[in-house]
Amino acid sequence: MGFVRSMMIAVVGMASLPLACACGQSDVKADAPAVSAPPESFFKMIRDDDRDAARQFYKKYLDVKGLPVAASAEVADQALQRTYEIVTHMLAGRPDVLQAMVEQGMYLIIIGKDQVYTDMPEYRNSRNPDFQNERVRGTGGLPTSFGEENLLSLPIDRYDDESIGVHEFCHTIDSTLGRIDSTWRQRKRDAYQNALKNGLYFNTYAGSNSAEYWAEIAQAYFDCNRINNWNHGPVGHREQLKAYDPVGYELCRTVFNLSPEQDWRYKWLQKLPNVTAPPKKFRIDPYYTKFTWAREFTIIGRQASDEALLQANETIRRMFAYRHDILKAFMADGMKLVVLGRDEHISDLPEYKKLSDPRAIDALSRYLTYTPEMKLLVVGEENVLANPRDMYVGDCQVIRVFADAIYRVTGTRPVDPNFENRPRGIWQQYELRVQRLDERFDAKLKEIFEKSTAAGKWQGTAAIADRAAYWTEGVLAYFDALGQDDAPNDAASQIDTREKLKAYDPDLFALVNETMAYETKVDWRYRPYRQ
Repeated sequence: MGFVRSMMIAVVGMASLPLACACGQSDVKADAPAVSAPPESFFKMIRDDDRDAARQFYKKYLDVKGLPVAASAEVADQALQRTYEIVTHMLAGRPDVLQAMVEQGMYLIIIGKDQVYTDMPEYRNSRNPDFQNERVRGTGGLPTSFGEENLLSLPIDRYDDESIGVHEFCHTIDSTLGRIDSTWRQRKRDAYQNALKNGLYFNTYAGSNSAEYWAEIAQAYFDCNRINNWNHGPVGHREQLKAYDPVGYELCRTVFNLSPEQDWRYKWLQKLPNVTAPPKKFRIDPYYTKFTWAREFTIIGRQASDEALLQANETIRRMFAYRHDILKAFMADGMKLVVLGRDEHISDLPEYKKLSDPRAIDALSRYLTYTPEMKLLVVGEENVLANPRDMYVGDCQVIRVFADAIYRVTGTRPVDPNFENRPRGIWQQYELRVQRLDERFDAKLKEIFEKSTAAGKWQGTAAIADRAAYWTEGVLAYFDALGQDDAPNDAASQIDTREKLKAYDPDLFALVNETMAYETKVDWRYRPYRQ
C-alpha cells in the first residue's frame, strides 16, 4: 500500500498560481500538456467494479507520455501539471521505467485538497474509512495517489516540508523495477541490510522495511524529505544522503541514471510555512486576520507581525518535534495560540469577551496559560521576537505556555485502558516509542516535586510555587529558554540550561527528557529570533 499520509485539509491561497513561477520559488519549467476531459480509453483501465463511479468522479485528465493522471473537477489544473513535472524529471534518465508503467496499465490520481481518501472511486470501499481518512493523503500502487495540497505547496499542508508525490511515486517505481529488472529486489535489500548493519536510520520510517527505505532515501536524493521528527532523522537532502549512507546514495544515483543535463531537485512553489488569512473552513472568529499552521496546530493573530507568528510556529515545531501525539491532543481539545500585537490586550480578544466571568482571567498580563473555557494560549509579540537573556524580557512565553499545557491538558487526563491494547495496525507513526501522558505523569511529577522541595531545592525561584510551576521551570531550562532568573538559594547560579538542570535536579531532568523524547535524536535548544 505504500506510505500513507494524513490530513483533513482546507485551503487558502495559491489556487491560481502558475505552475512554473508560483511566488517566485520555482525555477523549474515543465512543458506540460493541457488538461482535458478523460478519454474513454482511461476509464477502460479502471477495474470493472470502480468504473461507473470513476466516470462520475474524474473530470480532468493529463497524459504523462502515456501515463494517465486524473482528478475530479474541483482539483486545480496546476496539480495535474505539477505531477507531469515531477514524473518526467524523476524518470528523465529511465524512459524504460516510465514505458513499463504505461504497459502495465498504471495510472495516477490526485486527492483534492478538500477531499478525503475514500472519496476516490478506487478507495471508496476501504476498510475502516474513518482511520484511513484521518491518516491517508497518498499511496503507492495501482492507482498511485497524491494530495493536491502537497503538490501545490498550499499553506495548509501537514507535510509542508516534504514531497508526498515523490515518496509515493517511488513506491510505484519500486514495484515497476521489480518486474523489469531481475536484480532490483536484491540490490534494494542489500542496501537496506547494509544500513541496518551499520545502525543507520535507527527508529525512523526509513528503517522500518526495504520498501520505505527506498522511498525515503529517494526523497532525500531529490532534496524533499522531512528531517528531525518522530520518524525521521537528519537526512533530507542529496548531499546529506551521500555522506550518511553512501550505499543508499549510490543505489539512487544508479537507478535514476540522471545526466548532469537531466539533473533535477524538488522545489516548493512557495515558502512554507507562511502567514495567510484564516481559512473559512476553520471558522475562526473574524477578529483574527492572520493564520499559520504548525504541524496542524493553529496560530492566529491580528496586529502581530508575520515574523512573530512564524517564530512561534518554528518554536512549536521544534519543541514537539518528537511528541506530535501531545500536539494532537491539544488540537483535539480545540486549543489555539494567539500572538498579541504590541498594542493589543487579552481583553481585546473575542474569546475573552464571551467569558461568563471575565474576572477569572488576568487580562492585564501579556501571556495567558491554558484554561478550559477559553482554550487559548496567548503570548506577546515583543516576547516572541526578543532574546530571553536580555533584561526585562523574561523566559520564552511560547515554551512557558506550552509546558504548562502539557501538564494541564495531557498530564492530568485519565488513563485510557484501551490505548495500549489497540491493534498495532492502527497506531499512528507519532504514537510509537513514546508513552501516552495521563494522570500517571502527574503522580510521578508529584513524587519528584515533593522529594525536591523536601531537599530544600528551588527555594527562591518560581519553581517552588507548585508542581505545575516546577514542571514548567524544568521545561524552560531543558530548552535553554528560561531567561534571566534567580538562582535557587542552594545553587551557585541560575538553572537555565539542560546541563545545569541535569546536575541540579536529575529527577526533573529525567522526566522532561523522557517526555520531550529528545534522547538519541537531533537536539534543539531555543534560538531567539534574528532578523
